[in-house]
Amino acid sequence: MRVFLGLGANVGNRKENLRLALRWLQPACRVIAVSSLYRSEAVVLEGAAPGPDYLNAACEVETDLSPHDLLAHVKSIEHAIGRRPAERWAPRPIDIDILLYGDQVINTDELIVPHPRIAERNFVLAPLAELASDVDHPVGDRTIGELAEEIDYDGLEHLAAPDEWWPN
Repeated sequence: MRVFLGLGANVGNRKENLRLALRWLQPACRVIAVSSLYRSEAVVLEGAAPGPDYLNAACEVETDLSPHDLLAHVKSIEHAIGRRPAERWAPRPIDIDILLYGDQVINTDELIVPHPRIAERNFVLAPLAELASDVDHPVGDRTIGELAEEIDYDGLEHLAAPDEWWPN
């Protein structure tokens, strides 16, 4: 199955945490492509102090894992890199989101795909559009590229092309 994942980190060695996550996805997932690296401001709860900036990227993988098995796999990677349960939008050493799982629409207590906030977040859309601009969003009638054309990119900084930060 063709799957797109969003990755973010704002604690510790953020770039290395992203690299570890990409390496540890394998062999259960074959990394096909990796986006550029971006920096974005942390999303925080209203009234909370701002957290450290995030480094963000996206990747395309090929996997035979079911959506829920993939979720378990990425959660185990997050745990191995040091993420622990915390309040929503708390700083974290790694965050791996399943953005798209083929053209499937999944809505369970554990997993919602496509990720419900793809169209609202420039730090998701910019890297995802690099890899999947022609992919139809499974809900609605627009492509990822069309969604990316409609969002405000204030506060998002392009840091490095894929071959400058991901060595594969």
